[in-house]
This record gives sequence, structure tokens and C-alpha cells, in this order.
Amino acid sequence: MLVRLIVKTFFLSALCFTPLQIFANKKLTENYISAYKNIAVVEMRRTGIPASIKLAQGILESDLGRSPLANQANNHFGIKCGKDWTGNTYFKHDDETDIEGASIESCFRAYINAEESYLAHSEFLTLPSKQSRYGFLFDLGTSDYVGWANGLKFSGYATDQSYPTKLIRIIESYRLYEFDEPISLPKMKVNDLLTENTKLPEKPYHEKQKESKAELHDKGEIKSESKEKMKYKTSGRYVISKINDLKTVRASGGESIKELAIRTGENVFDLMEYNEGMTSQDHVLQANEIIYLEKKKKAYQEEDNAFHKVEKGETMYVIAQKYGVRLESLLSKNNLGKDAIPLKDELISLQKNLSKRDTPKHMFIEKFDSFVDLGELK
Repeated sequence: MLVRLIVKTFFLSALCFTPLQIFANKKLTENYISAYKNIAVVEMRRTGIPASIKLAQGILESDLGRSPLANQANNHFGIKCGKDWTGNTYFKHDDETDIEGASIESCFRAYINAEESYLAHSEFLTLPSKQSRYGFLFDLGTSDYVGWANGLKFSGYATDQSYPTKLIRIIESYRLYEFDEPISLPKMKVNDLLTENTKLPEKPYHEKQKESKAELHDKGEIKSESKEKMKYKTSGRYVISKINDLKTVRASGGESIKELAIRTGENVFDLMEYNEGMTSQDHVLQANEIIYLEKKKKAYQEEDNAFHKVEKGETMYVIAQKYGVRLESLLSKNNLGKDAIPLKDELISLQKNLSKRDTPKHMFIEKFDSFVDLGELK
């Protein structure tokens, strides 16, 4: 009771909090929650850490999986190496200084995928050596997210004075508390709620990947050679090729964009951004469909191919994918709107902006509202 009173008193003393950038993009936040809610629930049942807390920390500390640490090292919780870590590492400037007070790079753990990072977060909080710091949290229960948020700050997990209020705001804004369950529920094995395509690796990352710390150390960025190994060593049956000097793979057909991201070691949200036609991580890919692993360019670079002759059934998105050109750029060059469908045999400019009179002939797919007010029916 005393611990509960302390942490709740700490929370009431917090006066205000600053807005978070993550609330500016509701869709990306919802995608992040959808991607990691299952493993957060599994870990809650296995270890007693509230799923809402784990998800909120992941959202906040990884910037929705977009931070360099999360994107390049799959570290969503900012866990540092520590003296016992023997796996791969990632260096970046954080809050450490040398004896003269100058900022120095901190060593962070690098994981094979985000799921491994979620497991590591649980292990970090449940280590016997950290019982004196975090042990009291597990007496709060899995539904007391307020107590956990303030307890994490109280125990020294984060230095940000507004850390608890940020976590609570995320949890309440996105109703993450709905994933929390009483700790008395039977604990489950880690893989019980994970789909086949999000199973964790059989061996820890440091046993599968043996790159040295020196290879990964380059002023906060993994060197290109090492980054290539991390990204493409597990690409499986996907063969990497280049279009417009950009890395691409061809879908096998039937897999989702999320499944392809996992198999290639990519961030699913990045792939959805690079391939504008993907509005959901559950988007099912067609056989031989082109998927870009890098952001497309504003124009096609080969001088001999300044135009594309439209084939029957082609959309502007299909053409953009065929040449590695951003869809919005391609539409702008040809004075077309997002709903425009170019006619067969029309020439689409891949490099230069066309004048209005040279706009390719096109049509629009008529959209209509199919909503019927049942209240008006007799």
C-alpha cells in the first residue's frame, strides 16, 4: 500500500505535459499497435508487465518504429548494452559524457527483429539483479497502468520528468488499457498468440549474427556493409534487384506486406510508405508484384526512357512502381489527379513536367456513396 501511495502521489504532482508528435499521425500509431499488440499481451501473461505499458513505451521510445535505433537496430525500448551483452551493437550519442563533460556515443543492443526487442524488454525488467529496482512494480498488478507508469520513473528507468504523463496519455488516447488483463489469468507460452509469420528466431540474434562492434560503429549509423547483412541475410526466397537504382524484391503472391517485411528484415511501415498503394499492413500482394525497399525517386533516371506507353489496364500507380518513381511526382509531371486512369497508348512522362495541352488523355473511375438510410425505408 505504501508503494502504491508513493507512485500515485508522484503522478498527482505532475502538472502538465507537452504534446507528442505521435498524435499527429493516428494511422501510423494504430498500425504500430496492430503490429505489436499480440506479443505485448503474450509477454503480459508470461511476466506480468501490463500490455498497455509495453506498447506505450515502444510507441514513445521508438517513435512508432521510425527512430534510427528502432529502424536500424530493431531496438524499440532504448536498452543499452550493459557489461554482459555479447550480441550486436549500435552506437549513437545519448546522455553519456567523458571525464571532461563532452558527449560520447552510447552502446545500444541490436536485435534481429522488433519481437526480440519486446522479449528483451521483459527480461530487462525481470532480471534478478534488478529486483531491488523494479521488483515492486510487479506487486501493482497488470491493470494498474498509472502505477506502472509512475513506478518506472520512480525506479529510475527514464530521466524525463514527464515520462509517466506521456505514457498515460498514450495509453488513454488509444485505449491501450483494453489489452490489460488480471494477472491471475493462466500464463501462456511466448509463441501461443504469435502468428506463424511473427515467430521469434530459434536462436538469439548474437548467435546468428557475428559482426563485430567495430563494423557496426560509425558515429551512430551502422556501416553500409553491416547494414546490408542485417537487412538482407534473412531475405529467404526473395531476390533483390534494382530499378531506377533502387533496391526491390518481387512478391511471391499471397503474402501480406507485413509478412514480406518480416522475411526481408524491413520495417513494415517504411515499405508502406515506399509503396504508396499499400494502405494496410495486411495488404495481400500479387505474384511478381514489385516492392521497393527504398524510397522511390522523383523521376526516372535513364535518358533513353523519358516516356512510358500505357498498356491496357495500367494505372498510374502500376506505372510508378514499374519505373521507381513516386506516385505523387508522376501525377504532377502529367497534370493528373489521383483518381485519373490513363487511356491505352497514351504517353506518360517519366522525367519532365508536361504542359497542360500535352496532358495524357484519361478517364476517372466514378465513385459513389453506397450508404442507404434504412430509416427512410418502409
